[in-house]
Amino acid sequence: MESVKKTYRWAHGTAQRFLKIDFFRFAVVGSVGFVLTAIALRLFHGSLHLSIILATLLSSEVGLLSNFVFHENWTYNATDHKHKPLLTKFVHFHMSSWSGVVLITLLETLGVKGFKMNYLVSLVFAAGITMFWNFFWTKYYIFKGHTPTVLLNPEETVPEKEA
Repeated sequence: MESVKKTYRWAHGTAQRFLKIDFFRFAVVGSVGFVLTAIALRLFHGSLHLSIILATLLSSEVGLLSNFVFHENWTYNATDHKHKPLLTKFVHFHMSSWSGVVLITLLETLGVKGFKMNYLVSLVFAAGITMFWNFFWTKYYIFKGHTPTVLLNPEETVPEKEA
């Protein structure tokens, strides 16, 4: 019985480490996407003078494309999510991410028009709020992998005692 408890603690600790690693990677990828979004927003709104709503939507797509590529190839490469076709993941990613983009757009527009904030400062606040929404969808739906047997049935992975 003690070995089952040890194995469970090991499996639980391993799962917690994976979550932390995924969140760290998610945050790094999100930061890169955020920088690309901010640059595109500066171009579309600051230089080309597109409306804040249109500029935010266009610049968000730049960040989303970058994020998808990095999530597919780095953030969630430790999980087995290859059972989902790439196109399916791409469509699901965009469907879930665009709800975040709508939230960012609403929050950013509120910040710029309602609170008279600088559009880049408003973007920082809006992106921070939606980060947790996006992590949930990418981790637990789009890039959800098969659960390793050790987490499903830890008693089956208990090392046998040496004779």
